[in-house]
Amino acid sequence: MTRVKVINIKISSYIKLCAGAGASIGVLDGAFRFLFLLVMGQFGASEALIFSMQVKGWTAGILHVLSVPLLYGLGAVLFGFVSYFPFMYYLKCKKGIVIEGVFEGEQREEIPK
Repeated sequence: MTRVKVINIKISSYIKLCAGAGASIGVLDGAFRFLFLLVMGQFGASEALIFSMQVKGWTAGILHVLSVPLLYGLGAVLFGFVSYFPFMYYLKCKKGIVIEGVFEGEQREEIPK
């Protein structure tokens, strides 16, 4: 594991992080809702509306599993646009934050805890 101090981040990178996090939460939420409907036996009552076409049953459940991550990802992109400048101000006030992980690319010296 490598420790990196983030002092500044480009808006495109910040948006990618937000979109990835939002889509990941959307996958969990969509799968949870799908499993809940499956366990409760409520697929007959589930409905989805695609433009002017109404879909019911298993097809609606599958569409929910596919659409929830997309909607969460889009919401996270909007959140990223709104929260970028406050986050940059936070980084400026804190003089950066240290994150830990596995990174590729330019190597920096190790940052102490």
